[in-house]
Amino acid sequence: MPISPFKIHLDKNCKALYSDAVMKRYSLSEAAKRLGLTRQGLYYWIKKGWVKPKRDYRNYPVFTDEDIQKIKKWQSTLVES
Repeated sequence: MPISPFKIHLDKNCKALYSDAVMKRYSLSEAAKRLGLTRQGLYYWIKKGWVKPKRDYRNYPVFTDEDIQKIKKWQSTLVES
């Protein structure tokens, strides 16, 4: 029996919250464009530990829409300070 590469995340009542199979994922370059950064700038943030993306099967960083929204929120707090 093959193992599916996708995970289904459940809440405490065992109801499916979301599945990784349906979540849009962005590469480092795509995420940087959405955030208005350079690829190197976003990579620097990862190296510093300020951003912690998920990793794909090749160990490349991948970002979800939720990750990008969190980073945008964090960016806005930096600008306000």
